[in-house]
Amino acid sequence: MDRADVVVVGAGYAGLCAARTLRASGRDVVVLEASDRVGGRTLAARVGDGWAVDLGGQWISGAHTRFAALAEEYDAAMYAPPEGVDLLVEGVVRRPFTGARPPLPALVLVVLAQAMWRLERMAARIDLARPWTTPGADRLDAMTAATWLRRNLPERRARNLAEVMIGEELCVDVGSISMLGLLTTIRSAGGVEAGITAETVTRLFVDGADGPALAIAAELGDVVRLGAPVTSIRQRADGVRVSAASGDVHAEHVIVAVPPTLAGRIAYDPPLPAARDQLIQRMPMGSVLKAFAVYERPFWRDDRLTGQALNLHDPVPVTFDATRPGGPGVLGALVPGRAAQRLAALPASERRAMIVGALVRAFGHAAREPLEWHEKVWADDPYTRGGYGAFFPPGVLTTLGSALRHPVGAIHWAGSETATEWSGYIEGAIRSGERAAAEVLAADRSAATA
Repeated sequence: MDRADVVVVGAGYAGLCAARTLRASGRDVVVLEASDRVGGRTLAARVGDGWAVDLGGQWISGAHTRFAALAEEYDAAMYAPPEGVDLLVEGVVRRPFTGARPPLPALVLVVLAQAMWRLERMAARIDLARPWTTPGADRLDAMTAATWLRRNLPERRARNLAEVMIGEELCVDVGSISMLGLLTTIRSAGGVEAGITAETVTRLFVDGADGPALAIAAELGDVVRLGAPVTSIRQRADGVRVSAASGDVHAEHVIVAVPPTLAGRIAYDPPLPAARDQLIQRMPMGSVLKAFAVYERPFWRDDRLTGQALNLHDPVPVTFDATRPGGPGVLGALVPGRAAQRLAALPASERRAMIVGALVRAFGHAAREPLEWHEKVWADDPYTRGGYGAFFPPGVLTTLGSALRHPVGAIHWAGSETATEWSGYIEGAIRSGERAAAEVLAADRSAATA
């Protein structure tokens, strides 16, 4: 049996950053990853002559300080998306616009702005460390975000736009997430203006957002074991035994850094406390599908179009330009929530035809025949089961939320969902891994002085 000070389960950004922090403090670490790759919910595919497109998480904003620090440390080159004109598409009507507000009637925009202002004020009251203690938490957690939007956005087009923006941000339908869960997510991302109503995209990675993760894994070397799904974690008086396909590892601590639904598939001995067990049973993953159409060149830029289109009545609500500097033209399509589930159920050829149809409606017939096609249905990934992250249905945060980050003996929890800031983002995953590593180090110091 192998031995280590700490076993980290999962080699996404959370697990890799936890392992990196612990190793820098002199701890022996083993990282067990079920998949045949590292990076978790980031994954770059190669198009053309090797240009990258991000099938998973890809964007970094100015507030993502830990992600930016890793990018700088590992020389991960970035670039800014093109400036120009966005599109609002409603059926056969295309309306160009610039800025964060689409060209809708003044009444629609006023009603939407008022609702967003209310969301901002409500989110500002959320205690990110303990959202279940927020005044009125029980009432907010008992209703869905859809219920709140119906009551506060009676104007249909304004409500539809809000639903599209929230769905894009969370990859979940507003009828599935609790209002308290939505407000917590908004507060975690720095407010409405930093999240669902503003253009949060500031930079993308030339060689893919998984670049720093790959660099960390290379630095850690053979302590990262791929193809090693963890089956059980057994706590005993002399430590913890973690069983995986690659063999057993005995350690003092374990950091579980996988999505909650996957953490629930591990057998624990003794069993997890009821609150923790019920929590991971009731935190489903969102649904997201990403697809990329590759063209000889970014033809849409001839008309100063950014490639970003917002479609209020289409199964593909959001498109964007994913063209790397000097590379072929790439249009990305982002399909969240229920629309992703419906498209994922279709044959691949039919799904492609529907997404390409949306690109044609936005950018014309030149989009009809892409040279290459790449897509990722994240719910089909056996070691992710959805994206961007897990969410809180009604009633979960107030009854079980306190178990989200609380260690269970020598087991500590990481992953983007456990972050208090930027939950659901790569930035949140990084911070959660560093926080879990700090917990382990603090526990060791406490034991040494006991």
